[in-house]
Amino acid sequence: RRCNAYTNNKNNKVLPTSPALVQNNQIAVISGRADYRLSFDITPTGTINDYGSILHFTTDNNCCNFGQRSPGIWFFKDNTRMHVRIGDSTDGNWGIDTDALPLNVRTKITLECKGKNVKLTVGAKVYTATQPTYRFAGNLVVYASDPWHPAAKAVISNLRYKILPAAEVNEAVTSQRHYMSNLQDEEMNVAEKENMDN
Repeated sequence: RRCNAYTNNKNNKVLPTSPALVQNNQIAVISGRADYRLSFDITPTGTINDYGSILHFTTDNNCCNFGQRSPGIWFFKDNTRMHVRIGDSTDGNWGIDTDALPLNVRTKITLECKGKNVKLTVGAKVYTATQPTYRFAGNLVVYASDPWHPAAKAVISNLRYKILPAAEVNEAVTSQRHYMSNLQDEEMNVAEKENMDN
């Protein structure tokens, strides 16, 4: 089952807001960014004897090359604990795991990735992590759920993917630019001093 319908609205990537979780259900192809906010409501209705796929943003496959889980979200086997893989240039399977969600209760999920800061909000609980290096940016296929795992027993709604403003993006790159600028200043100062000494 495939659905490629989506529209862009400035920084918003408008996905189907309430896609049915069906294995191999492609719902969009988007231009993903390293800094983004993904949010949705989820109501678990049961568990399965496998990882249950909820959402999977990927370049082309399941795991674990860079970009193949950007992000990917599952329930653990026989559980409603969430397995949230965000991916990193050094580890395509890097991410956060959560406590179990209550069955038959709607829970708000928000994953915000901004620079080195990663924050996952699950209902009233907040999980934080520091990105080891940097996240993938580029074209992503979006599944709800993916071809490689059975679909989770759950209902999702209010699905949103938003690119964060450029002013808030890429703290690591900004720091690197400052470092390179300072390094160039130091080299210029050394060169000027050598010219004066000569």
